[in-house]
Amino acid sequence: MKNPYKLLYHIEPSKGLLNDPNGLIHYKGTYYFFYQWNRFNTNHDYKEWGLFTSEDMIHWTDQGSAIIPDRMMDKNGVYSGSSIEYDDKLYLFYTGNVKNEGERKSYQCVSISQNGKTFIKQDVAIETPHEFTEHHRDPKVWRGENNWWMVVGAQSKGEKGAIALYSSTDLLHWTYENILYSESLDNMCECPDLFSVNDKVDILTCCPQIRPTEGDNSVEITSYAGFIAGKFDEESKKFLPETNLELIDYGFDFYAPQSFLDDKGRRIIVGWMSRMKEKEESLCPTKKLGYIHCLTLPRVVTWENGKLIQRPIEEVKSLRKNQKEFNMPKDHFQLESGKFEIELLRRNGLNDFKLCLRNHAVVINYCAETKIFSVSRENWVTKKKESKSKEIQSLLQLSIFSDASTIEIFVNNGEYVFSLRYFTDEKQLGSEYSGLEQDEKLIYFEF
Repeated sequence: MKNPYKLLYHIEPSKGLLNDPNGLIHYKGTYYFFYQWNRFNTNHDYKEWGLFTSEDMIHWTDQGSAIIPDRMMDKNGVYSGSSIEYDDKLYLFYTGNVKNEGERKSYQCVSISQNGKTFIKQDVAIETPHEFTEHHRDPKVWRGENNWWMVVGAQSKGEKGAIALYSSTDLLHWTYENILYSESLDNMCECPDLFSVNDKVDILTCCPQIRPTEGDNSVEITSYAGFIAGKFDEESKKFLPETNLELIDYGFDFYAPQSFLDDKGRRIIVGWMSRMKEKEESLCPTKKLGYIHCLTLPRVVTWENGKLIQRPIEEVKSLRKNQKEFNMPKDHFQLESGKFEIELLRRNGLNDFKLCLRNHAVVINYCAETKIFSVSRENWVTKKKESKSKEIQSLLQLSIFSDASTIEIFVNNGEYVFSLRYFTDEKQLGSEYSGLEQDEKLIYFEF
Protein backbone atom coordinates (compact mmCIF):
# COMPACT_ATOMS: atom_id res chain seq x y z
CA MET A 1 0.00 0.00 0.00
CA LYS A 2 1.39 3.41 -0.96
CA ASN A 3 2.11 5.53 2.09
CA PRO A 4 1.58 9.31 1.67
CA TYR A 5 2.65 9.93 5.28
CA LYS A 6 6.07 8.22 5.14
CA LEU A 7 8.70 10.41 6.81
CA LEU A 8 12.11 11.20 5.35
CA TYR A 9 14.20 12.59 8.23
CA HIS A 10 12.17 11.82 11.37
CA ILE A 11 12.42 8.54 13.27
CA GLU A 12 9.30 6.39 13.02
CA PRO A 13 8.86 2.62 13.48
CA SER A 14 8.55 0.20 10.58
CA LYS A 15 5.72 -1.41 12.53
CA GLY A 16 3.93 -1.03 15.85
CA LEU A 17 3.76 1.92 18.23
CA LEU A 18 6.58 4.29 19.12
CA ASN A 19 6.50 6.68 22.06
CA ASP A 20 9.11 8.25 24.40
CA PRO A 21 12.70 8.77 23.20
CA ASN A 22 15.05 6.91 25.58
CA GLY A 23 18.78 6.67 26.21
CA LEU A 24 19.82 9.34 23.72
CA ILE A 25 23.60 9.37 23.47
CA HIS A 26 26.58 9.84 21.17
CA TYR A 27 28.65 6.71 21.84
CA LYS A 28 31.86 5.70 20.06
CA GLY A 29 31.14 7.95 17.09
CA THR A 30 27.52 6.89 16.62
CA TYR A 31 24.24 8.47 17.68
CA TYR A 32 22.05 6.01 19.61
CA PHE A 33 18.36 6.86 19.85
CA PHE A 34 16.47 4.26 21.86
CA TYR A 35 12.70 4.57 22.13
CA GLN A 36 9.62 3.01 23.70
CA TRP A 37 8.26 0.43 21.28
CA ASN A 38 5.34 -1.98 20.96
CA ARG A 39 6.49 -4.06 18.02
CA PHE A 40 3.43 -6.31 18.17
CA ASN A 41 0.58 -3.81 17.92
CA THR A 42 -0.32 -0.13 17.62
CA ASN A 43 -1.47 0.22 21.25
CA HIS A 44 0.27 0.67 24.62
CA ASP A 45 -0.20 -2.89 25.92
CA TYR A 46 3.47 -3.84 25.55
CA LYS A 47 6.69 -1.83 25.96
CA GLU A 48 10.33 -2.57 25.15
CA TRP A 49 13.26 -0.46 23.96
CA GLY A 50 13.84 -0.27 20.22
CA LEU A 51 16.97 1.33 18.75
CA PHE A 52 17.91 3.50 15.79
CA THR A 53 21.53 4.47 15.09
CA SER A 54 23.01 7.15 12.86
CA GLU A 55 26.25 8.86 11.93
CA ASP A 56 24.59 12.21 11.15
CA MET A 57 21.11 12.27 12.79
CA ILE A 58 19.54 12.44 9.33
CA HIS A 59 19.99 8.92 7.95
CA TRP A 60 18.97 6.27 10.47
CA THR A 61 19.39 2.50 10.70
CA ASP A 62 16.71 0.51 12.49
CA GLN A 63 18.49 -1.92 14.84
CA GLY A 64 15.29 -3.53 16.12
CA SER A 65 14.92 -4.59 19.74
CA ALA A 66 17.49 -3.52 22.34
CA ILE A 67 15.95 -4.34 25.75
CA ILE A 68 12.90 -6.57 26.11
CA PRO A 69 10.74 -7.45 29.18
CA ASP A 70 12.14 -10.89 29.97
CA ARG A 71 12.64 -11.10 33.76
CA MET A 72 10.66 -10.61 36.95
CA MET A 73 11.72 -6.98 37.49
CA ASP A 74 10.42 -5.84 34.08
CA LYS A 75 7.98 -8.58 33.06
CA ASN A 76 5.17 -6.13 32.23
CA GLY A 77 7.22 -3.56 30.40
CA VAL A 78 10.61 -1.95 29.87
CA TYR A 79 9.66 1.67 30.44
CA SER A 80 11.49 4.93 29.72
CA GLY A 81 14.98 5.89 30.87
CA SER A 82 18.37 7.25 29.87
CA SER A 83 21.97 6.28 29.16
CA ILE A 84 25.50 7.22 30.23
CA GLU A 85 28.94 6.35 28.88
CA TYR A 86 31.46 5.45 31.58
CA ASP A 87 34.74 3.53 31.42
CA ASP A 88 34.10 2.91 27.69
CA LYS A 89 30.82 1.14 28.53
CA LEU A 90 27.24 2.11 27.82
CA TYR A 91 24.96 2.11 30.87
CA LEU A 92 21.22 2.06 30.13
CA PHE A 93 18.83 2.99 32.95
CA TYR A 94 15.15 2.13 32.63
CA THR A 95 12.03 1.47 34.66
CA GLY A 96 10.94 -2.12 34.99
CA ASN A 97 7.15 -2.34 35.23
CA VAL A 98 5.55 -5.21 37.13
CA LYS A 99 1.86 -5.93 37.69
CA ASN A 100 0.73 -8.63 40.10
CA GLU A 101 -3.04 -9.12 40.38
CA GLY A 102 -3.59 -5.54 39.29
CA GLU A 103 -1.02 -4.07 41.70
CA ARG A 104 1.77 -2.01 40.12
CA LYS A 105 5.41 -2.29 41.20
CA SER A 106 8.26 -0.24 39.69
CA TYR A 107 12.00 -0.90 39.65
CA GLN A 108 14.73 1.41 38.36
CA CYS A 109 17.05 -0.97 36.52
CA VAL A 110 20.38 -0.86 34.69
CA SER A 111 21.72 -2.74 31.67
CA ILE A 112 25.35 -2.49 30.52
CA SER A 113 26.92 -2.85 27.07
CA GLN A 114 30.56 -2.91 26.01
CA ASN A 115 29.85 -2.71 22.28
CA GLY A 116 26.51 -0.91 21.86
CA LYS A 117 24.92 -4.12 20.56
CA THR A 118 24.58 -6.55 23.47
CA PHE A 119 22.91 -5.23 26.64
CA ILE A 120 23.40 -7.19 29.86
CA LYS A 121 20.86 -6.56 32.62
CA GLN A 122 22.30 -6.22 36.13
CA ASP A 123 20.77 -7.81 39.24
CA VAL A 124 20.71 -4.54 41.19
CA ALA A 125 17.64 -2.27 41.11
CA ILE A 126 16.10 0.65 42.98
CA GLU A 127 12.84 -0.06 44.76
CA THR A 128 10.38 2.80 45.23
CA PRO A 129 10.90 4.79 48.47
CA HIS A 130 8.02 4.62 50.97
CA GLU A 131 6.89 8.22 50.47
CA PHE A 132 5.92 7.56 46.83
CA THR A 133 3.33 5.50 45.02
CA GLU A 134 4.48 3.00 42.40
CA HIS A 135 3.98 5.65 39.72
CA HIS A 136 7.75 6.05 39.92
CA ARG A 137 9.56 5.95 36.59
CA ASP A 138 11.79 7.34 33.83
CA PRO A 139 15.29 7.63 35.40
CA LYS A 140 17.61 10.28 33.90
CA VAL A 141 21.28 10.08 34.98
CA TRP A 142 24.15 12.59 34.72
CA ARG A 143 27.62 13.15 36.15
CA GLY A 144 28.01 15.73 38.91
CA GLU A 145 31.15 17.19 40.46
CA ASN A 146 31.75 14.32 42.89
CA ASN A 147 29.25 11.60 42.04
CA TRP A 148 26.44 10.49 39.77
CA TRP A 149 22.92 11.87 40.04
CA MET A 150 19.58 10.47 38.97
CA VAL A 151 16.12 12.04 38.79
CA VAL A 152 12.96 9.93 38.62
CA GLY A 153 9.41 11.01 37.88
CA ALA A 154 7.23 10.40 40.91
CA GLN A 155 3.90 10.65 42.69
CA SER A 156 3.69 11.21 46.45
CA LYS A 157 1.41 9.13 48.65
CA GLY A 158 -0.75 12.27 48.77
CA GLU A 159 -1.05 11.99 44.96
CA LYS A 160 1.04 15.04 44.16
CA GLY A 161 3.56 15.16 41.34
CA ALA A 162 7.23 15.17 42.35
CA ILE A 163 10.75 14.58 41.08
CA ALA A 164 12.85 12.24 43.20
CA LEU A 165 16.64 12.63 43.48
CA TYR A 166 19.19 9.81 43.89
CA SER A 167 22.99 9.71 44.08
CA SER A 168 25.61 7.04 43.36
CA THR A 169 29.37 6.58 43.24
CA ASP A 170 29.40 3.52 40.96
CA LEU A 171 26.26 3.73 38.75
CA LEU A 172 25.00 0.48 40.28
CA HIS A 173 24.09 1.25 43.87
CA TRP A 174 21.90 4.29 44.47
CA THR A 175 20.83 6.28 47.53
CA TYR A 176 17.52 8.11 47.63
CA GLU A 177 18.21 11.69 48.73
CA ASN A 178 15.02 13.75 48.72
CA ILE A 179 12.35 15.37 46.58
CA LEU A 180 14.23 17.62 44.17
CA TYR A 181 11.18 19.58 43.04
CA SER A 182 7.41 19.34 43.46
CA GLU A 183 5.75 22.68 42.64
CA SER A 184 2.89 22.70 40.11
CA LEU A 185 3.48 19.13 38.91
CA ASP A 186 -0.19 18.04 39.01
CA ASN A 187 -0.76 14.59 40.55
CA MET A 188 2.11 12.77 38.82
CA CYS A 189 5.31 13.76 36.99
CA GLU A 190 6.94 11.82 34.15
CA CYS A 191 10.16 12.03 32.14
CA PRO A 192 12.27 14.48 34.20
CA ASP A 193 15.61 15.77 32.93
CA LEU A 194 18.16 18.17 34.41
CA PHE A 195 21.01 19.71 32.44
CA SER A 196 23.23 22.78 32.33
CA VAL A 197 23.01 25.33 29.52
CA ASN A 198 25.82 27.50 30.91
CA ASP A 199 27.74 28.04 34.17
CA LYS A 200 24.86 29.92 35.78
CA VAL A 201 21.69 28.26 34.47
CA ASP A 202 20.38 24.71 34.72
CA ILE A 203 17.19 23.57 33.03
CA LEU A 204 14.77 21.16 34.68
CA THR A 205 12.35 19.61 32.20
CA CYS A 206 9.37 17.51 33.27
CA CYS A 207 5.96 16.30 32.17
CA PRO A 208 3.26 17.08 34.75
CA GLN A 209 0.39 14.65 34.42
CA ILE A 210 -3.18 14.53 35.68
CA ARG A 211 -4.14 10.90 36.18
CA PRO A 212 -7.69 9.78 36.95
CA THR A 213 -8.22 7.72 40.08
CA GLU A 214 -7.59 4.00 39.71
CA GLY A 215 -10.43 2.29 37.94
CA ASP A 216 -11.93 5.50 36.54
CA ASN A 217 -11.84 4.95 32.78
CA SER A 218 -14.21 7.80 31.98
CA VAL A 219 -11.48 10.47 32.26
CA GLU A 220 -8.45 10.62 29.97
CA ILE A 221 -4.93 11.21 31.26
CA THR A 222 -3.79 14.75 30.40
CA SER A 223 -0.20 15.97 30.43
CA TYR A 224 2.31 18.32 28.82
CA ALA A 225 6.05 18.98 28.64
CA GLY A 226 7.45 21.97 30.53
CA PHE A 227 10.69 23.46 31.84
CA ILE A 228 11.94 25.58 34.73
CA ALA A 229 15.21 27.53 34.66
CA GLY A 230 17.22 27.61 37.88
CA LYS A 231 20.24 26.05 39.52
CA PHE A 232 20.87 22.60 40.99
CA ASP A 233 22.77 22.88 44.29
CA GLU A 234 24.71 19.65 44.82
CA GLU A 235 25.37 20.40 48.49
CA SER A 236 21.77 21.01 49.52
CA LYS A 237 20.53 18.56 46.88
CA LYS A 238 17.82 20.99 45.84
CA PHE A 239 16.81 22.65 42.61
CA LEU A 240 16.50 26.41 43.08
CA PRO A 241 14.00 27.73 40.51
CA GLU A 242 14.36 31.15 38.91
CA THR A 243 11.39 30.97 36.53
CA ASN A 244 7.90 29.54 36.53
CA LEU A 245 7.03 26.34 34.69
CA GLU A 246 6.74 27.11 30.96
CA LEU A 247 5.89 25.05 27.90
CA ILE A 248 8.79 23.68 25.87
CA ASP A 249 6.68 23.46 22.71
CA TYR A 250 3.46 25.37 21.95
CA GLY A 251 2.15 23.05 19.25
CA PHE A 252 -0.18 20.07 19.27
CA ASP A 253 2.32 17.21 19.40
CA PHE A 254 5.28 17.26 21.76
CA TYR A 255 5.91 15.16 24.87
CA ALA A 256 8.50 13.25 26.92
CA PRO A 257 11.57 15.23 25.77
CA GLN A 258 15.07 14.03 26.61
CA SER A 259 18.40 15.79 26.18
CA PHE A 260 21.98 14.66 25.65
CA LEU A 261 25.39 16.22 24.98
CA ASP A 262 27.08 15.22 21.73
CA ASP A 263 30.78 15.22 20.79
CA LYS A 264 30.49 18.74 19.38
CA GLY A 265 29.43 20.06 22.79
CA ARG A 266 25.85 20.64 21.71
CA ARG A 267 22.97 20.10 24.13
CA ILE A 268 20.38 18.37 21.94
CA ILE A 269 16.77 17.68 22.85
CA VAL A 270 14.31 15.28 21.18
CA GLY A 271 10.64 14.72 21.97
CA TRP A 272 7.89 12.27 21.16
CA MET A 273 5.81 13.92 18.43
CA SER A 274 2.43 13.09 19.92
CA ARG A 275 0.01 14.17 22.57
CA MET A 276 -2.93 12.63 20.78
CA LYS A 277 -6.14 11.94 22.63
CA GLU A 278 -7.36 8.34 22.70
CA LYS A 279 -9.80 8.87 19.81
CA GLU A 280 -7.16 10.67 17.74
CA GLU A 281 -4.68 7.88 18.32
CA SER A 282 -7.21 5.14 17.52
CA LEU A 283 -8.11 6.86 14.23
CA CYS A 284 -4.62 8.01 13.28
CA PRO A 285 -4.30 7.31 9.52
CA THR A 286 -0.94 5.50 9.78
CA LYS A 287 -2.49 2.75 11.92
CA LYS A 288 -3.95 1.27 8.73
CA LEU A 289 -0.35 0.92 7.57
CA GLY A 290 0.65 -0.97 10.73
CA TYR A 291 2.51 1.73 12.66
CA ILE A 292 2.00 4.95 14.60
CA HIS A 293 3.95 7.98 15.91
CA CYS A 294 7.41 9.48 15.42
CA LEU A 295 10.10 11.51 17.17
CA THR A 296 10.79 15.21 16.61
CA LEU A 297 13.72 16.63 14.74
CA PRO A 298 16.71 16.92 17.10
CA ARG A 299 17.04 20.48 18.41
CA VAL A 300 20.05 22.33 19.80
CA VAL A 301 19.15 23.99 23.11
CA THR A 302 20.78 27.19 24.37
CA TRP A 303 19.96 29.93 26.90
CA GLU A 304 20.01 33.42 25.38
CA ASN A 305 18.80 36.70 26.91
CA GLY A 306 16.88 34.88 29.62
CA LYS A 307 15.09 32.55 27.18
CA LEU A 308 15.27 28.86 26.31
CA ILE A 309 16.17 28.76 22.61
CA GLN A 310 15.63 25.69 20.41
CA ARG A 311 17.03 25.48 16.90
CA PRO A 312 17.01 22.57 14.45
CA ILE A 313 20.32 20.76 14.06
CA GLU A 314 22.51 22.16 11.26
CA GLU A 315 22.68 18.70 9.67
CA VAL A 316 19.13 19.01 8.32
CA LYS A 317 20.32 21.70 5.89
CA SER A 318 22.14 18.95 3.98
CA LEU A 319 18.74 17.90 2.60
CA ARG A 320 18.15 21.23 0.82
CA LYS A 321 17.56 21.20 -2.94
CA ASN A 322 16.24 23.67 -5.51
CA GLN A 323 16.08 26.94 -3.59
CA LYS A 324 13.35 29.42 -4.57
CA GLU A 325 12.82 32.94 -3.22
CA PHE A 326 9.61 34.97 -3.03
CA ASN A 327 9.52 38.70 -2.30
CA MET A 328 6.16 39.89 -3.63
CA PRO A 329 3.71 41.22 -0.98
CA LYS A 330 1.60 38.12 -1.61
CA ASP A 331 1.97 35.11 -3.86
CA HIS A 332 1.12 31.45 -4.31
CA PHE A 333 3.27 28.49 -5.29
CA GLN A 334 3.24 24.71 -5.61
CA LEU A 335 5.29 22.48 -3.34
CA GLU A 336 7.10 19.55 -4.96
CA SER A 337 6.06 17.28 -2.08
CA GLY A 338 5.23 17.41 1.62
CA LYS A 339 8.96 17.37 2.43
CA PHE A 340 10.40 20.88 2.47
CA GLU A 341 11.92 23.75 4.44
CA ILE A 342 10.69 27.34 4.41
CA GLU A 343 12.46 30.31 5.97
CA LEU A 344 10.82 33.70 6.46
CA LEU A 345 13.03 36.79 6.93
CA ARG A 346 11.47 40.14 7.91
CA ARG A 347 12.77 43.62 8.77
CA ASN A 348 10.65 44.71 11.74
CA GLY A 349 8.02 42.01 12.13
CA LEU A 350 5.28 44.42 13.14
CA ASN A 351 2.76 43.76 10.35
CA ASP A 352 0.38 40.90 9.67
CA PHE A 353 1.64 37.74 8.00
CA LYS A 354 -0.14 34.59 6.83
CA LEU A 355 1.12 31.37 5.26
CA CYS A 356 -1.17 28.54 4.09
CA LEU A 357 0.41 25.15 3.33
CA ARG A 358 -0.79 21.92 1.70
CA ASN A 359 -4.05 23.43 0.38
CA HIS A 360 -4.76 25.10 3.74
CA ALA A 361 -4.21 21.88 5.72
CA VAL A 362 -1.85 23.94 7.91
CA VAL A 363 -2.26 27.71 8.35
CA ILE A 364 0.32 29.93 10.09
CA ASN A 365 -0.85 33.41 11.02
CA TYR A 366 0.47 36.48 12.86
CA CYS A 367 -1.90 39.29 13.80
CA ALA A 368 0.03 42.49 14.51
CA GLU A 369 -2.88 44.17 16.30
CA THR A 370 -3.37 41.42 18.88
CA LYS A 371 0.27 40.19 18.69
CA ILE A 372 -1.03 36.63 18.47
CA PHE A 373 0.93 34.03 16.51
CA SER A 374 -1.20 30.97 15.71
CA VAL A 375 -0.96 27.64 13.93
CA SER A 376 -4.05 25.72 12.83
CA ARG A 377 -4.67 22.31 11.31
CA GLU A 378 -7.63 20.14 10.45
CA ASN A 379 -8.31 17.48 13.09
CA TRP A 380 -8.52 14.05 11.41
CA VAL A 381 -11.23 12.89 13.82
CA THR A 382 -13.59 15.88 13.96
CA LYS A 383 -12.61 17.28 10.52
CA LYS A 384 -12.71 20.72 12.16
CA LYS A 385 -9.98 23.33 12.31
CA GLU A 386 -8.15 23.61 15.63
CA SER A 387 -5.53 26.13 16.66
CA LYS A 388 -2.61 26.71 19.03
CA SER A 389 -1.34 30.21 19.73
CA LYS A 390 1.18 32.34 21.62
CA GLU A 391 1.43 36.08 22.15
CA ILE A 392 4.67 37.45 20.70
CA GLN A 393 5.68 41.09 20.32
CA SER A 394 6.84 40.78 16.71
CA LEU A 395 7.37 38.15 14.03
CA LEU A 396 10.88 38.59 12.64
CA GLN A 397 11.76 35.10 11.45
CA LEU A 398 10.35 31.62 10.84
CA SER A 399 12.05 28.29 10.09
CA ILE A 400 9.53 25.65 9.00
CA PHE A 401 10.44 21.99 8.55
CA SER A 402 7.86 19.70 6.97
CA ASP A 403 8.25 15.96 6.51
CA ALA A 404 5.17 14.52 4.71
CA SER A 405 2.97 14.38 7.83
CA THR A 406 4.87 16.48 10.39
CA ILE A 407 5.60 20.18 10.68
CA GLU A 408 7.91 21.89 13.19
CA ILE A 409 7.78 25.68 13.21
CA PHE A 410 10.64 27.61 14.87
CA VAL A 411 9.62 31.20 15.63
CA ASN A 412 12.07 34.12 15.91
CA ASN A 413 15.22 31.99 15.65
CA GLY A 414 13.97 29.40 18.12
CA GLU A 415 12.33 31.51 20.86
CA TYR A 416 9.19 29.39 20.45
CA VAL A 417 8.43 26.13 18.66
CA PHE A 418 5.14 24.67 17.41
CA SER A 419 5.16 20.95 16.54
CA LEU A 420 2.29 19.03 14.98
CA ARG A 421 1.20 16.01 13.01
CA TYR A 422 -1.21 16.43 10.12
CA PHE A 423 -2.52 14.00 7.54
CA THR A 424 -3.54 15.10 4.07
CA ASP A 425 -3.48 13.80 0.52
CA GLU A 426 0.02 13.85 -0.99
CA LYS A 427 -1.35 15.74 -4.01
CA GLN A 428 -2.43 18.68 -1.84
CA LEU A 429 0.57 20.88 -2.59
CA GLY A 430 -0.89 24.35 -3.06
CA SER A 431 0.60 27.09 -0.87
CA GLU A 432 0.09 30.83 -0.54
CA TYR A 433 1.24 33.71 1.64
CA SER A 434 0.52 37.39 2.29
CA GLY A 435 2.19 40.13 4.32
CA LEU A 436 5.71 40.56 2.93
CA GLU A 437 7.02 44.13 2.86
CA GLN A 438 9.97 45.65 0.99
CA ASP A 439 13.29 43.82 1.54
CA GLU A 440 11.50 40.85 3.16
CA LYS A 441 11.53 37.38 1.65
CA LEU A 442 10.30 33.81 1.86
CA ILE A 443 12.88 31.16 0.97
CA TYR A 444 11.73 27.67 -0.03
CA PHE A 445 13.85 24.51 -0.22
CA GLU A 446 12.68 21.21 -1.60
CA PHE A 447 13.78 18.15 0.39
